[in-house]
Amino acid sequence: MTRYFFYNFFLTSFVNLMLYVPHILIEHRYSGAVSSMLISGATGTLLTYAYTAALAHFPGMGLPEILRAYWPRWLVSPIMVYVAIICFVSSTIVVAAFAIMINRFFNPELNPLVILCLLVIACSYAASRSTLSVQHIIEVGLLLNAPIIFFVLFKMVRSPQLNWDAIHTVANFVMVRPELGSIAAGVFVFTGFFNLSIFNRLLPPNFSYTYRWLVPIFGMIILSISFFVPIGFHGTEAVEEYLYVWSMTADSITLQYGFIERVLFLFLIVYLNLSLIYTMSCWHQAMEFIKSCFPKLKMATDFEETPVINYMICGVFAIAAVFYLYFSDERLEFMFTRYWLTAMLFSYIAIVISVFMLSRKERKSA
Repeated sequence: MTRYFFYNFFLTSFVNLMLYVPHILIEHRYSGAVSSMLISGATGTLLTYAYTAALAHFPGMGLPEILRAYWPRWLVSPIMVYVAIICFVSSTIVVAAFAIMINRFFNPELNPLVILCLLVIACSYAASRSTLSVQHIIEVGLLLNAPIIFFVLFKMVRSPQLNWDAIHTVANFVMVRPELGSIAAGVFVFTGFFNLSIFNRLLPPNFSYTYRWLVPIFGMIILSISFFVPIGFHGTEAVEEYLYVWSMTADSITLQYGFIERVLFLFLIVYLNLSLIYTMSCWHQAMEFIKSCFPKLKMATDFEETPVINYMICGVFAIAAVFYLYFSDERLEFMFTRYWLTAMLFSYIAIVISVFMLSRKERKSA
């Protein structure tokens, strides 16, 4: 069962490339990005350890059930709506950004809204499934796509085009004072733990989270690659010119052997899969948070027939995502993402502290 935790952690850490995290860090490469990455690694690890330790005291319970056991419903319901908005926004940013990328790199003549409509139909249907089904989809999706991601990252790190002098130049700014926006962007790589707010319902009694020491190691490796590799390929100055910096970085290398020569196509196909899986996961969590506000709806991790309310909520998510892309552009979306990451950081800290304190109370009363 520990694998369920790592599946969610890996999924979120991989998706950071689609959430403008590298571009935010690269913007501050001379003004505290490197030191911010170190702080974000420590912060993300601390949040992960605290949240998993707290949830271990509530096996088979999600965040809504935990809060309702100690707090009044009039307080819990607004919190659940707020948390649902957090989950919805993060995934909508990802799927909207990918719709724009498909338009930019695959078919410039196709309207991004049409692309997004096709994507959100698939995501909303998958998100309406049961929690157990969604977790299995995440598992299968990662097992199929993670090896390709590791292969692409390995090719980039080992590429002779990678300029280690440029990387070393930026790394020398490690003593510059960190910046809050960069810290918030870096912490996102570690926020896969928050998916357990719903998926903790699948875990049996007496379950304990193990191998958590892999979180800081893997998280810092992914975060460092996300930040330093584009600098190594494009240089310390030109790297800032690209909004979708990792797409341009993937297009900088080719495969000498095989039926796919440009790594960009392989990169985009894999991240199309991950974007759909991530959006499905976040929309499912947002749906469950909203459903928890209705006392008559019973919590179930699996069911034979999908409740109508699931289709209704996910349908609203799909429509809202289309309106989001219609009323925004790339620069506005990037600016919004920057502020949203900061707000998300403080929100997660508040939730983790609250659940951790409740777990201490539960342990004393046991």
